[in-house]
Amino acid sequence: MRRYLSGGERLPFQERILPIFLMWPINHSAFLMRHLAHPKGGFDAPSAATTETIAFYLVALVSFSIASFLVYRLYCALTTTGTLSVLVFPAFMVLTLWTYVVHIDANFSYPYDMPSLAFFAGGLLAIYTRRFLPLLAIMFVGTMNRETTLFLIGIFVFDAMSRDSPDVDMQHVAGRLSLRERFSLDQVPWLRAAALLVVWLVVKLTIHHHFAHNPNSENFVRLRENFGRMKPRLVPTMLNVCGYVLPVVVLMRRRLHPARFANYLYILPVWVAVMFYTGVILETRVYGELCSFTAIAAVLLLEDHVARRNGASVGDDRYLPQAVEEILVGAQAKESATSHVFQ
Repeated sequence: MRRYLSGGERLPFQERILPIFLMWPINHSAFLMRHLAHPKGGFDAPSAATTETIAFYLVALVSFSIASFLVYRLYCALTTTGTLSVLVFPAFMVLTLWTYVVHIDANFSYPYDMPSLAFFAGGLLAIYTRRFLPLLAIMFVGTMNRETTLFLIGIFVFDAMSRDSPDVDMQHVAGRLSLRERFSLDQVPWLRAAALLVVWLVVKLTIHHHFAHNPNSENFVRLRENFGRMKPRLVPTMLNVCGYVLPVVVLMRRRLHPARFANYLYILPVWVAVMFYTGVILETRVYGELCSFTAIAAVLLLEDHVARRNGASVGDDRYLPQAVEEILVGAQAKESATSHVFQ
């Protein structure tokens, strides 16, 4: 930890510099050290050598709290009923705990793990609510924390080219939606996508140039290493993505709506390919940022199940969001007026 805070850690770990700026003032605050260094418990600091641990825990706690708030905000923007809102935080907490604690390999914790959850959850919220400036800010600051913000650009493109209408949602659930009906490249604001990529490249290349002379022993292509891990006995470990819940979400993706949100799953093959190339495929934290998406998707799928049990469906006016109801009411009014004229 001290080597990381002093700038001498191996690549690519040292390039994730944001926690250094977050932990430094905590480490040098006599007030915080005096009140957090209890003789027992999670903030235990029996010697000066563990003051970094106190800062680590505090940054992780605050980051997870922010991530939880953003996850709930995104859920509120997505849900049509809100019947299972009480499950959002427990689901997110369990998936995060499972992802970052239950390991058979690479049993490490890093100071940028929890902040990356917050940045990714905030990025998803900004993308779905179509707020570009907050997304641009997240891209700039979040890339200093971890380079996985690159995947937010892909999700931004998938979101922008998604056809968004009640009919698309119903066709998505029915499984009758082709890629051409699902996406339209003409809708993508390519200049904005390019701006996001430029911000990511500027931050990433600047930091890489600054630490170019750091040890490079862990920064290499891991294709051969990961292919060597492709063994039947390790399949359960490879499927342990977000506590085995993400594979279930993928299998049930047709019941996940809005379709625009479900389309974010198309980033998953890209994510797996990148991690197979440069990450440790058995290390579950390489998919950690997806806990926010997975927790919300799981709750939405449960809400869909409850709605179906109660006799509602995607096309039912008890189930559709208010905006869709207004569209249908308007269409019915026009049809009624037209019928009256011809009568």
